[in-house]
Amino acid sequence: MLKRKGNLLFLAAGLLGLSLSVFLIVQAGISGIVKLLVVAGWGLLWLLPFHLLPQSLDVLSWRWLLRGEARAHYWFLLWVALVREAVNGLLPVARVGGDLLGVRLLTRHGVPGYIAGASVMVEVTLTLLSQFAFTLAGLMVLSYEVSDHHLQLDVVFLLASVLPLLVVFIWMQRHWGLFTILQMLMKKLLGGKDLLALMGDPQCLDTEIRRLYARRWGLLPVNFWQLASLLAGTAEVWFTFWLLGHPIPFWAALLMESLGQALRSMAFLVPGGLGVQEGGFILFGSAIGVGPDLALAFSLARRFREIVLGIPVLLSWQVLEGHHIHLQWRQRAGNEESVS
Repeated sequence: MLKRKGNLLFLAAGLLGLSLSVFLIVQAGISGIVKLLVVAGWGLLWLLPFHLLPQSLDVLSWRWLLRGEARAHYWFLLWVALVREAVNGLLPVARVGGDLLGVRLLTRHGVPGYIAGASVMVEVTLTLLSQFAFTLAGLMVLSYEVSDHHLQLDVVFLLASVLPLLVVFIWMQRHWGLFTILQMLMKKLLGGKDLLALMGDPQCLDTEIRRLYARRWGLLPVNFWQLASLLAGTAEVWFTFWLLGHPIPFWAALLMESLGQALRSMAFLVPGGLGVQEGGFILFGSAIGVGPDLALAFSLARRFREIVLGIPVLLSWQVLEGHHIHLQWRQRAGNEESVS
């Protein structure tokens, strides 16, 4: 029942976001947006290899948390990271759906479930911290370069609202044992079904999370690579506007990327950030002199990159799933033959 209600919620949020996106595109003028995209033309394909740069840097942070796990080699983690991003961006799931799949793929590759789950949880948490710092940088740019005090106050309110939640979230992981609490809640809500056992014993997960946090300053390289990834994403924003024939200053690209990332993270229940991304780019674009048609052309260029890069990645994941199911079927058939 809860799963069905959750699916209906995601579907409703997705449809509402899609409707908002269509409305904004129509209001801005479809012809003007198309003209801007035509200027970029086939050059938009350059966004595919360019996007591998921020992803590659981000994977270095994840690999740092998985030191000692020989099976979690860099190229495999890069593929898993692309799958996580494609699932979160293209499928009707909350942004945590891709992260749970990442844990599953790691465990199938031979990484113990509690280590895989702990690495993803800590990586996601540190990513939120890095994004907070990145958004703070965007606020500083906004305060220095743009005289929109209402927007500045909105961003300050956003950061002030998120920071206590972030602190509590980290504190629960380090002191209470987040997965142990989730296990207790799921048993009460779902009638004893222990869904978290798929990643291993929740107490082992919590112990591994505490072990990772015990590195303290040793976790700084994780944030370093994440911030480097976010700056590379800023370069991708600048490059996209350049392809559209309207280059913007790097500080403006940083503002668009930092505040856009923050807004999309806040709306994690909306599949693919539909409507939220488009509305955010129009809002932040207006602060730096970017018109609605150019802001939406930029958003559609990003959607183009997500689709063209994400679909082959999702297909490769499905091929792997099919291969795994085939191996299970052959093993089951072999066991039945040996018994008979």
